[in-house]
Amino acid sequence: MPTERADDIAFPHPARLPLGSSWRGGCTAPGHQQATLSSTELESCNLGYAKSCSRLPQDRACDAVRFCVATDSALIISLQFVLETAYLPTEHGFLEYSQSLKTWTAPHSDHRVQRMAECFLQSYFDRKCP
Repeated sequence: MPTERADDIAFPHPARLPLGSSWRGGCTAPGHQQATLSSTELESCNLGYAKSCSRLPQDRACDAVRFCVATDSALIISLQFVLETAYLPTEHGFLEYSQSLKTWTAPHSDHRVQRMAECFLQSYFDRKCP
């Protein structure tokens, strides 16, 4: 799960990464929450499809999460999300962030997906206003 930006992890096109930039974080696989991620594992996580991870649970809600900005107005930023399993969409929808209130008005019910949405939005803001 992403916890902090990791601009020192080199990727050719960081803005193309699923969360819009490189991130450091921790493992959320059951029994591995305290695991320290290696640089190879961080690379796999940053690429957004960690099927090569030895800790990836067999029973999981999805394999990957994708985001894009659907609407960016003065009041609301709407993010479209897609959850993938076996390279196919399994869930999709929209999340909304109020720019005036500086809070999520339509967050995701899964705290992990919501955290990734927050990271994606932070990366988006950082690119928009460097």
